[in-house]
Amino acid sequence: MVEPVISVVIVNWNGRHLLDECLGSLASQRARGVEIILVDNGSRDGSAEYVRERYAGVRVIGLPDNTGFAGGNNAGIRTAGGKYIALLNTDTRADPDWLANLL
Repeated sequence: MVEPVISVVIVNWNGRHLLDECLGSLASQRARGVEIILVDNGSRDGSAEYVRERYAGVRVIGLPDNTGFAGGNNAGIRTAGGKYIALLNTDTRADPDWLANLL
């Protein structure tokens, strides 16, 4: 397996209604070598299960409790395999060239 160049960490808490737009925009990135990590911060809306069922390329880290924004990002960063790390909020939609321009 090829090591990712960039890991995108997204912290989620009960944001299932936001995930299709956010994750869909990441699926259309022109950059290659992208790892997407969703840290589910103890959601009760089925977010983690939803992503596992619909987004096979996204690694889901399910935390039992809400550890806050910093705690969630730290959990994602600890498991990231990319040379670079980008943090993204669930209420964002990334332009298709976002990661390519960053790199």
